[in-house]
Amino acid sequence: MSRGPFDRLHTVRLVHESRIGCTEVCRAPDGTRWVRLQVYSTDCQREILNGLDESIPVRLENNVLEMLLPFHEGISLREWIFEQKPALGQRRDVCLSLLEQQIENKLPPCIIALSANPENLVIAGNSMFLQSLPELRRWEPGMTGPRAVCALAGTIYGALSEKTELRRGERTPEELFLIDLRQKEENYTGWDQLQRDVAAIPDAPPRINLVPYRHIRRIRGWLRRYGRYILRALAALLFTVALLSLFSAYRRYVQNENQSTWQGMPLVGDQNLRNEEGGE
Repeated sequence: MSRGPFDRLHTVRLVHESRIGCTEVCRAPDGTRWVRLQVYSTDCQREILNGLDESIPVRLENNVLEMLLPFHEGISLREWIFEQKPALGQRRDVCLSLLEQQIENKLPPCIIALSANPENLVIAGNSMFLQSLPELRRWEPGMTGPRAVCALAGTIYGALSEKTELRRGERTPEELFLIDLRQKEENYTGWDQLQRDVAAIPDAPPRINLVPYRHIRRIRGWLRRYGRYILRALAALLFTVALLSLFSAYRRYVQNENQSTWQGMPLVGDQNLRNEEGGE
């Protein structure tokens, strides 16, 4: 892109700013909106240029790397969920459309990783897009492809789980827990792996086997009806057991008293006083 389009852009909103660089949303004279990145850090510039596609407009002026990225029009993820109330299968499908774009994406991994946030997701029609609004202050050297995949996996998990209301008898799919676990442990190494995990998400949450719960409800109802009688019987039983314990303890006490009564002194030296008394 020539120098003119860069200079004629009007800044609409400053999204992020730091000593590494800044991210802005700009508007061209024809009304088209763009994301403009200005990178000040030399190391960050080098990493971005190594992974940048030639089709992306870029210029280097006064030691500042400047580039223009597409701005995707649409509604935010939260608005889409609030207005459309999409089912789990609909969420899965739009997330798959996002992953298809990433497979063909020509952006450096660091830009994807630093942009991965549910707030940067927009919905247009039946597709989801990741708005390239990187928070450059979080940049660190060596943000490779797997780092970008894991970051976007966390964002996709948020899109699949945000404000998901489970109906009675439904449970969260295990496939969703798997995505969360793998991204937290940084086990993702490629887009195809994440794509397979997202594709495995079912159309709707699986249902729980309600047979045991019916028995539990029946037992709870029976306890509510007869609970007080059961408690009274248990109280009487405990009282009886306590009385029996006291009576048993009293009998042992009496027996010990009788056994410990002094029986006199039958032997004094070699003489048996009992025999002598009997002999008299």
